[in-house]
Amino acid sequence: MKRRIGKPQAPKGPQYVFFELMQRHVLNQGDKSLATLSKESGWSRQTWHKALRGPELPNRDLVKALVEHLFPEQGGADIRRRMVEESLVAWTAAVAERTFGMRTDQSESPLDTPAARLPVAEGAKPVVTASGAEGQVRPSDAPAVPPELEASLFRWNPRKKRWNLPEEVRFFELLRDYYVSAGQPPVRWIAERMPKEAPVTRSTLSEWLNGTGLPSYSERLQKALEVMRQYRPVTDREVELAAAQQDRIGEALTHAWHARPH
Repeated sequence: MKRRIGKPQAPKGPQYVFFELMQRHVLNQGDKSLATLSKESGWSRQTWHKALRGPELPNRDLVKALVEHLFPEQGGADIRRRMVEESLVAWTAAVAERTFGMRTDQSESPLDTPAARLPVAEGAKPVVTASGAEGQVRPSDAPAVPPELEASLFRWNPRKKRWNLPEEVRFFELLRDYYVSAGQPPVRWIAERMPKEAPVTRSTLSEWLNGTGLPSYSERLQKALEVMRQYRPVTDREVELAAAQQDRIGEALTHAWHARPH
């Protein structure tokens, strides 16, 4: 008899819903054992177990890859696309809850809401600091939100009193996803381990993670990304995914700087 994975190791809310969805995908696709999934996919049993039960959230690329494995193209390209989209919507809501806390007025499951209505505190921009997350409220008289930024956690820049450009939003979201997948190391921990030739203060790191300031050059950012990955052990597969993430983050930073008016 197959050994059951068990209930998600997460409180009731978006994180629980995400892990439950991933387990349902496995159930609907033959209910294969972790050993079988590992043998077929190349990812370890531990990687599958964590992605299906938690408590740590997998990174975005891993979620996409696992769901694509569960729903091969031969079973229908449209079904595969929908399953990946559904899973990433649930994952984004789970990351938002884990990083910034749960909305007290949330009454809908993230799977019942479109991407533009992901659980984000109304009118507030959460802030990551050296000691934890704090709320930073957006001014009530701020201009209307540009449609392309509506769904983003980083749409409003409280330090600059303006909307972040779409290219800036993409950079901040990629960086946030990477930070979460690295285990959310405290900014003090990161700052203390930065090499002497590329120092970064806690304040600067907080600006990057909060979407209020762009890194001035990519080399210092690259060092910070490498330090983040030292926070917890990772598999060889996760190292490969992290390298791909780092490349996308670097490209996004270049695009963000080019998009700014000169």
